[in-house]
Amino acid sequence: MSENLLEKGSVNETLFIPLHVKAKETKDPKGVIRDPKAVEISEKVNVDISRFDGGNITHVGIIARTEVMDQGARKFLKENPKGTIINLGAGLDTRLTRVDNGSLKWFDLDMPEVIELRKKFFSESDSVKFIPKSVFDSSWVNDVDIDTTEPVLIIAEGILMYFKEEEVKKIFNVLYNAFPNAEMYFDVVHTYFIGKGVSANFNWGIDKGKDIENLHPGIRLVESWSTGDLHKKRQTLFFRVMNIFTSIRNRSQILHINFCKSK
Repeated sequence: MSENLLEKGSVNETLFIPLHVKAKETKDPKGVIRDPKAVEISEKVNVDISRFDGGNITHVGIIARTEVMDQGARKFLKENPKGTIINLGAGLDTRLTRVDNGSLKWFDLDMPEVIELRKKFFSESDSVKFIPKSVFDSSWVNDVDIDTTEPVLIIAEGILMYFKEEEVKKIFNVLYNAFPNAEMYFDVVHTYFIGKGVSANFNWGIDKGKDIENLHPGIRLVESWSTGDLHKKRQTLFFRVMNIFTSIRNRSQILHINFCKSK
């Protein structure tokens, strides 16, 4: 039975979009994601996300970035079994349940009201901590109690495109200063889609992955993926044809970067 966990407007309801996509994909016998936790939460919340539904383009984009970031997290943990993962804009993200190796350190950061919602489905432990702060409140880095020499992976899924470019620059500056040797996975939209959000309004984007290095001198692009190149058979005929245009093929990109003192 579902329950109404939100008062209208208490949190940004777009955080339910990836949750429901992962739940739907899990229920599909041919789905590429298996996420029982997403199914459990999705069945308990009573939120109408139909007005945010971006259809096929949103669904394929979310499963693509989920796969890439899951693979990135697993690779990081294989190389650094006791490494630290910081999840920016955690929302109701369920990645920890899919990649936990039993010895990592994990921090979920989000607004206090979102963390309160998250506590209904997840618990803190010696290795998992919640940080109920805005990503713009730079004091949150003090809550990540690790040595700066420790290996760190930062994940920002479905969050940065909602901020303005100057705000994104501030975020990267905080991350670089606090975790100078970290690596990071996040997704971006193409500049063509700024102000034309499919499921919500986007405020920042880049044309190609390499452009991310222009935001901060300490950023180095390691690898990038265009969602137009991923799960092509799952995309509608319209988008398979339109992928000949760079702006459409790069409508959403997943980037893997490193922070470094010099490029």
